[in-house]
Order: sequence, then C-alpha cells, then structure tokens
Amino acid sequence: MRSIKANLPLKLEGSQNTRDLGGYPTVVDGNTANAQFVRSDNPSKFTAADRKLLYDYGVRLVIDFRSESETEKEPCALKGYGDIEYTNPQMIDNIHVQPETHEEAEATKSAVVAGTLGEMYIDFMENKKHVYLKVFHDVLRHLEDCIFFNCTAGKDRAGTFAMILLKLAGVPDEVVVADYAISGELIREEMNRLLAMYKAQGVELDEDMIRSRPEHMLLALEHLNSKYGSIETWMGTVGLSAEEIAKIKNKLLGKY
Repeated sequence: MRSIKANLPLKLEGSQNTRDLGGYPTVVDGNTANAQFVRSDNPSKFTAADRKLLYDYGVRLVIDFRSESETEKEPCALKGYGDIEYTNPQMIDNIHVQPETHEEAEATKSAVVAGTLGEMYIDFMENKKHVYLKVFHDVLRHLEDCIFFNCTAGKDRAGTFAMILLKLAGVPDEVVVADYAISGELIREEMNRLLAMYKAQGVELDEDMIRSRPEHMLLALEHLNSKYGSIETWMGTVGLSAEEIAKIKNKLLGKY
C-alpha cells in the first residue's frame, strides 16, 4: 500500500494549519500547482512577519468562511493589508469559538451539531450553493493571484472547500482525505483547549465533532460521487458555466 503524505504547514508564527494545496498528484500525469490556493485556520494571530510572508507568497484574495461573531472577536490579520481583497462568505451562523456565556456555547452547539461532520459537509454542498457561487466568482477575478481561504480550525468549512478544489484538479479521493485528516493532528492542542472552554460553560461537545476523522470526508465524497458523478457536475448546479469551471481547474494546475 502506497504512503500518502499531506502537505506540511507553512512556517508561520501565528498558525499551525496554513497549507498550500500545491504538489498533490492528479489522476492524470501531473500535480496541483503551488501558490495558487492556501488553506488555513484562524488568521487573527498572524504576526507582521506572517503577513509579509503571505503577501510575498502572492496572496491577494482572502476568503474568510467564519461567522460574524467569530470575525468580530478575532478579526483577520490580513484584512486591509496592502492590496489584499478580503471577503467573508459565511457558511454557518451563530458560531462562537470563544464562548463567554453558556448561551453562546449552546448556540454554537445547536448550529454545528446536527449530525456527523460528514453530514454537515454535505449540507454545505447542498444548501450553500449560493455562497459557493459568490466565492467562485471572486476566485475568477483573481486567477493570477494566490488565494487564501480559512475558517477557525481550518478543517470543516475550509476543509470542504479544499475538497472541492482538489477534486476539480483531479486529485484522488485518498489524497483528498489525507489532506483533510492531517488538520486534526496539527490543531489537536487548540481543539483540546476548545473542548475545555465549552465544558467550563457547562456544555459538552462531542469530541468527534472537533476531530478530522477520515470517515467524515469519505461520507462527503461518497455523496458527491453517487449524486453528481463528478465535481464539475456539482459546480454546474451551483451556477457556473463550463468555461468558468475550466478556468478554475486550469488555475489549480498552473495553466493559464
């Protein structure tokens, strides 16, 4: 059985889970291109050196999938930096990753825990197509730039978008799952802190909801494959033309 390795994080002071989607093998001969898309966790703790590194890396668009409450408490450090465009397409409402009250903790649990994580990723793909359409149109305006996208942990909202991009590039399912699963290892300490924070507010979170177990992403991939047959077909239902889909795919492969 061949060994599958996920990309390691960029060397940043304020993040443990910021990773380039480049260098992954595709089903045809070739690899995804570097410095096209970078996935990340909470971008509020980037230092001045981190911001410069990412700017020099080519980042000119930030897609911040966090909720309003998340971004208010921990603003993105790249927002307003140089000529970087900042967008905030929200996938889930009422998320409080720093709950200060029992009510905030309960609101987050109610918003997130509605089944397994895999079912949540499927819900994103089925019920947030209008959000993805706006995101893809933003991507199409930055085809020659590096695009940075994030949520808070960098595994669920950002992880689903990473899956979509990697499947469009032709990356095999097992590699997509490996790229997803490594987040759990990289942010384990932060997730343990989060569990303790919610427990202090009298709310018990299912530990499975804050991990990155392969079966969660496998469920989403099975849904995609069985219902749509291909990521291109799903993107068509989002509202993209074949030409627009091809442009995004070419970006992922470094073809302009």
